[in-house]
Amino acid sequence: WALTGARRREPLSAPASRARPAVADRVLPHAMSASENIAKAKALKEEGNEAFKAGEYKKAMVAYHQIYMYVHGYSQGSGGGTGLPGGTTKSISAEEMAQISSLKAAHFSNLAMCHLRLGNTEKARNCCTKAIGVDPNNVKARFRRGKCNSQLGALEDAREDLEHVLSLEPDNRDAMRELRELRSKLAQQRKKEQKKFAGFFDKLASVDTEGGGSGGTAGGAQAGESVAVQSEDGEVEKEVGAPLDTPQPFEPQDLAVNG
Repeated sequence: WALTGARRREPLSAPASRARPAVADRVLPHAMSASENIAKAKALKEEGNEAFKAGEYKKAMVAYHQIYMYVHGYSQGSGGGTGLPGGTTKSISAEEMAQISSLKAAHFSNLAMCHLRLGNTEKARNCCTKAIGVDPNNVKARFRRGKCNSQLGALEDAREDLEHVLSLEPDNRDAMRELRELRSKLAQQRKKEQKKFAGFFDKLASVDTEGGGSGGTAGGAQAGESVAVQSEDGEVEKEVGAPLDTPQPFEPQDLAVNG
């Protein structure tokens, strides 16, 4: 039987607005020169900075995250080359490498700044540590990690970071203000520790006083002294430590064995 009224299906086609660009139209970082990648990374950094100033922290993080795509895979060399055959890094000049390192540190440090504003203190500290790994004297990363450590209760680590900042920039007012607040926290922490240990030693002293400072017999009795021990009804059952009765001589007796 032939079916009547059946509709002929037309092939589906994606709307023009959803059509993805051809791969050839997209220029990937590894296909760009070092100078082009550096320029793109700087543009992303500025884009992130503008979003951060507008209070759009998550949007800023998207821009900062993309920086790393354009600045990894390089090593310092004579410049202008593509590295050794089969190598995973491209050789660039010392000047370009300095810009790459600065952008890498900014990538991590600025992400830390966003995490701080969003309340992700632990993640912020981790990002700061990565930035310091790229540039140990990065003032912004050191300062932000100092704030993170202070908030997380790692006060001594915070002090080291802030003092390092001041060794690099003695007139850094933000670091001086944070360090003053940190010293106040450290003083309060020491007072709490002193009170805690003072109470502990007081307890030890009271235990020694109650015990008479002697070990051995109950109630602090000295050797050779007897102590009366009472039963539950209050009657004296025996004396602990009293001398034994006079020993009686042993007298053997013959035992008759019945067969």
